Amino acid sequence: MGLPVIRPVRREDFDDILALAKQAGGGMTNLPPEPSALRARIDAAVASFEAGASVPGGEVYLCALEVDGKLLGTTALFSAIGLDSGFVNYKVNWTFHASQQLGKRIKRRLLVPTHDFTGAAEVGSLFLSPDVRGGGFGKLLARSRYLFIAQNSEIIADPVCAELRGWRAPDGSQPFWDALGRHFFDMDFEEADVHNSAKGNQFIADLMPRISIYVVLLPESAKACIGRPHDGARPALEMLKREGFEFKDYIDIFDGGPLVSAKKEKIKTIRDSAIGQARIVKEIGADVGVAPMLLAAGRVADFRATRAPAAVSNGEIIIDRATADALMAHDGDEVRYVAW
Repeated sequence: MGLPVIRPVRREDFDDILALAKQAGGGMTNLPPEPSALRARIDAAVASFEAGASVPGGEVYLCALEVDGKLLGTTALFSAIGLDSGFVNYKVNWTFHASQQLGKRIKRRLLVPTHDFTGAAEVGSLFLSPDVRGGGFGKLLARSRYLFIAQNSEIIADPVCAELRGWRAPDGSQPFWDALGRHFFDMDFEEADVHNSAKGNQFIADLMPRISIYVVLLPESAKACIGRPHDGARPALEMLKREGFEFKDYIDIFDGGPLVSAKKEKIKTIRDSAIGQARIVKEIGADVGVAPMLLAAGRVADFRATRAPAAVSNGEIIIDRATADALMAHDGDEVRYVAW
């Protein structure tokens, strides 16, 4: 097997990404299994890579994982979210009521609509084919985004957030949506999710209740979904936490899944990464301290990342020819690296 490569998505990737989106089983707003919505997402990503942005302007940097010419996964970075219609989620807050007459003190949770993350960056669309799970590819997909941020910090907003898919029942039903969103949007969860992917989220601001919701009024099945990730999203959540992302009681308004966030300078992969000049050799000797590393070269449209053995010496990052080819790097090029 050749080296895995993370690289910008291309329009010709559509069929492969559609197959992955269908495997994901729905619920990933930024990886919709509906063809027209997905094509629009890919077109927007290609345009973003070609735009030459100088500030965060809502660009979508969708990347693909390619191994031996086969597309096996996706990952994305959104430079700034909600700039047109706002980015809405619920903040789980508490309210307190007391009655001296009855001698009672009652504390209740509230779901409060907020725009706290409007203008923030977001990582998302991480999906790996079930055929290759367990080989470290998910870790590569996730961490490559942070090297993209490190390479292009000026065009990525701060903080960075991530929304995890909310929990679904084995039969595919979504208790949180059924108890809350369905009553205000008058559509099935999948229909709302596809509409959000294809046409944006203005309809959320138009139709969602503008008042706080008392959690105590929801059925137990819906309460259990608050802040609970989809079973398939738990590994992604753990990786985010290891990078320094924190859950601060923000949840998705559709499925109740958790939203986590971190300042850019506190993301571990960014903080620990460094830049060296590439020195390409036929074979890396053990005497130079070779170790597995996450490596990236290029900036935006030419960004590429991989994992491979490498060594650091006197400001140089020593890599072999296969790694250089995967990164499309030449002797003397800047290569960002961090321990795997």
